[in-house]
Amino acid sequence: MQLRSLSALGVVAVWLLTDFWRLWTPSLITIFGRAAETPPELMGLYALAVMSAPLVLLAFVPRSAPRLAAWLLVAAVAVRILLQANPEGGPVQLYGSSLGVVLAVAALCLATASLGRALVPSVMLGVAVAATTHAALGTFGAVWRMDAWAVALLIVQALLVALAVREVGWLRAEPVAPRTALLVLPGMLLLQLALVNVGRGSAIDPLWGSLAVVAGAWAGVVVALSASPRRRPWVSAVLLVGAVAVSMLPEVTRDGAHGVLSGFALVGFLIGPAALARLLLFAAPGRSSRRTALAAGVGAVVWTAVFFVFYAGYDLGYRADIAIVLLAIGVAAWTIAYRSGGPVTDADVVASVVRIDESGARDAGASVIAGLAAVAVALVGPALTIPTRGVAQSDSLTAAAYNLRMGYGIDGAFDPSGVAAQLRASGARVILLSEIDRGWLLNGGQDQLAILARMLGMRAVFGPAADQVWGDAILTDLPVSDVRTERFPMFDAVTGAGMTTATVRWNGEPVRVISTHLQPDSDGEDRTLRQAELFAARMAEAAAQGPLIAGGDLNTEPGTRAWDVMLGAGVEDALASIRPALTSSADDPDSEIDHLFVAGLDVTAASVVVSELSDHFMITATVE
Repeated sequence: MQLRSLSALGVVAVWLLTDFWRLWTPSLITIFGRAAETPPELMGLYALAVMSAPLVLLAFVPRSAPRLAAWLLVAAVAVRILLQANPEGGPVQLYGSSLGVVLAVAALCLATASLGRALVPSVMLGVAVAATTHAALGTFGAVWRMDAWAVALLIVQALLVALAVREVGWLRAEPVAPRTALLVLPGMLLLQLALVNVGRGSAIDPLWGSLAVVAGAWAGVVVALSASPRRRPWVSAVLLVGAVAVSMLPEVTRDGAHGVLSGFALVGFLIGPAALARLLLFAAPGRSSRRTALAAGVGAVVWTAVFFVFYAGYDLGYRADIAIVLLAIGVAAWTIAYRSGGPVTDADVVASVVRIDESGARDAGASVIAGLAAVAVALVGPALTIPTRGVAQSDSLTAAAYNLRMGYGIDGAFDPSGVAAQLRASGARVILLSEIDRGWLLNGGQDQLAILARMLGMRAVFGPAADQVWGDAILTDLPVSDVRTERFPMFDAVTGAGMTTATVRWNGEPVRVISTHLQPDSDGEDRTLRQAELFAARMAEAAAQGPLIAGGDLNTEPGTRAWDVMLGAGVEDALASIRPALTSSADDPDSEIDHLFVAGLDVTAASVVVSELSDHFMITATVE
């Protein structure tokens, strides 16, 4: 039985689509959604319109059209280049990335109907290349960068698109069955949310976690290139569901931090992609290219529905990660029930082989290998891509509190370099961060905390709140000990909240630090009262033992009952000398909701740092 072929058409379609998703999904939240100002139903309808738009084109394509798919990728890479040259974000980013998603999804659906046995390995290779480059860049996505690495990757993508245009003259293949095509995009969602998510791997360990994700992705490629399986699809089904469950559900306490991802998730990263690839290999050829392409387009609608069901859980209060486990169960059950068209026979294999001119196949294979080798050589590791700098020493101690909105500015652009420069300029040696994301696909799949820690040369302490990879953090260049995190009861808040606590040593003395982000859990001025009472209790305990710095985005205005409860903990308002200290929203500040409190320390200066790198201003306080 023959091994499978690869197609540049499929590889680059998946890679480009992944890049566009890294731009488009956060643009939905920050630009279209305006951080919850736009009704979620409208945002969901817009996303559905974008992901389902390719169905309109596919309905008018009567037969296999690899050439059309290739030229759609030419248009997609042109859009990708234009977006790379747009540092301002805004509507150009939102609508440009939306167009890119439409083009890439349409191209992938047409490729699904054109590649035959090359489909599964090409999809898996595209996922592996996207993950490898993302890991090599330290999860600071190429779509957000303005440096030589971003240009190099764009050149590689453009070359692969050129190869795809040349390749379509050789492609002669029977389509896969529609019921297999339906699984392509939902399968990609499983991979990029749970199994090949470099941000989540980095949250476990920036080096070994990322390597496990990349290794698992390439294991999936190896399995996808193997001969078609004949029996026991249930083995792959069990492994897939187990891998997704172990990578999404467990929460453990590690290094004092409660609720973080379990190290067992690494096992899921390693085996999950291969299990999915083997399931998809139970594919017999279909009879209609048009039906296969349309089925892949319907898969894009399924992608959108599951994507929003998952992230809506954080607003509606149900356990969101269960939705991804259920998706894995659905994919596995669908494959076992239908075997994607029935058991594979030798006749099926012969009929579904991609018929490529022999010399063309050699050229294509050599070109793909050469291109991927160039990427691997160029992207040696994140140490080459992000400078590491420490914060200058000082006799006084400056602390900062900053709600980073997952790293996205008012314009919707992800700019960790700008954030790091602002933090460095402040001289802060203790930084309290809110809304830290370490791998949500909704926010581009970055490990925002690891990126900032490398840029600043600081140690990071992370405290989960909404789930294992979204919460609060402390960054510092001082010695750290006695780390503890805890989650607040949900009360009636739509997003989880908690506290991240650590002790730093400054001038030989211990200083307790508490970072939190109080979430509104009711209407009216006392909407944070119940969480404020918990926070105040922790501050009172810490202040009774020695110096304390505490704060964050508290969603609380001075003069409210919640404010009085916090001041009653025996702490001082570090911004008292500069009130009113408006911090939100950054484009039209009218609220004082970000605060710093101190105990056992003298405040010598305070400031509100005006910028649009987030929807909040950063605040600082200097103590002696």
